[in-house]
Formats: sequence, structure tokens, C-alpha cells
Amino acid sequence: MLHSWRPSILLLAMILAVIVSSCGSSGDQTAFFGDQQPISRPDTPEQYSSFVNPYPGDEQAISAGKILYEANCSSCHGLSGVGDGPASGGINPPPGNLAARQENLSDGYLYWRISEGGLMEPFNSIMPGWKGLLDEDKIWQIISYLRTMVVL
Repeated sequence: MLHSWRPSILLLAMILAVIVSSCGSSGDQTAFFGDQQPISRPDTPEQYSSFVNPYPGDEQAISAGKILYEANCSSCHGLSGVGDGPASGGINPPPGNLAARQENLSDGYLYWRISEGGLMEPFNSIMPGWKGLLDEDKIWQIISYLRTMVVL
């Protein structure tokens, strides 16, 4: 009697596996979103590609960047940068996991993304562009702080 259930259970398990594997994938797959694995992203625009952080490892810049990050970024990206801030629940695409990507992102890329935000292809996110709201030093301070984030 028990053997007659095996094919049905196997079929049900396969269907559930297909459904679960298709969940969580939303929108454009040409950028990093949420906790997805790194996939291709656009090149840094030429105007930002040569940017280099003037404050790497500077403790004062990191401290100032932490304050700025907590005030402007943590509501979506979370205090630890993993994309789990209190406002992240209904955002599609979800905020990126900043802590998981630090070694993969150039200073110019980070400056571009913070400055211009995500209201453009391929990102199509609600991340605001901070250019005009934060001056260059403040953006670099945030980047300096971001560089201290690591996934535990």
C-alpha cells in the first residue's frame, strides 16, 4: 500500500521544487538585487570610471559615513547593509546587499550608483540619486563606510 504513494509523492516534490526555484526572481536579471548571486551589471559610465575614493581607511571619513549611511540608506539597505531595512519589505526590486559586494565594486561604480540612484535601466529601482542632496565629500564618506561592511 505504501509503495503506491511513492510516484505521487515524487511528482508532488518535483512540482514544489519547480515552484520554489521560480520564486524570488523578479524583473531584470542584468544587475544585483536582494540576495541574488552576482550577475552581470552595466559598466561604470566613463564620467565616473576613474573616480577613486580620497578617504580609503580614513577613520574620520568612516565615522562620518556611518552617520550619513544610517540617516539616508539604512531604512532600505539595513543597518548592516544586507538589504533588510524597515522600508525594504515592499520594494521591488529589493534593496541590494551592499555588504556582500564590496570586493566586487569599484569606487567609481559606487559613486555613480549613489549619485545617480536607480531610476534608470537596467536597475529600475526606487533608489534616489543623492547628487545634489549630498556633496562629493559626503558621498565618499558613505563609500568609505560601505567598505567596512562585511557579511558575517
